[in-house]
Amino acid sequence: MEWNLEEALAYYQKQGAPADQLACVNLLKEIQQEQGSIPGWMIARAAEVWNTKESLLLALVRRIPSLRLSDSHLLEICAGPNCGKRTEIADFVEKTYGKNPKGFTFRYCGCMRQCAKGPNIRWDGKVYNAATPELVKKLIEGK
Repeated sequence: MEWNLEEALAYYQKQGAPADQLACVNLLKEIQQEQGSIPGWMIARAAEVWNTKESLLLALVRRIPSLRLSDSHLLEICAGPNCGKRTEIADFVEKTYGKNPKGFTFRYCGCMRQCAKGPNIRWDGKVYNAATPELVKKLIEGK
């Protein structure tokens, strides 16, 4: 029998997911075992089916060293009260790389608490202040 994401989501929901983080982790481990890594779209689908935030599942992936997203990089754009008013980074990413870019995932996140140094981004867990489109391009393209 072929593995099916929808069946796995239903099974782990009966096990208590998303409220039970162990059930969520077990699903993520199963996805990785079946896929080799965890595709971002599967995280999005799990969040949608379970009516929870993707950020919860992504936080679990980041906390467990053996788990790995297919999209090898994660760009988080601060959407706090100050940075959120400055849209040049988000506009640049969407215009240049599209809403579903290859090679990285981008998301908006809550305030990074470094408002005076904004706009702020987080690339693979590292915060960058006074971010510019040039910096973002450098990080994404590795140049």
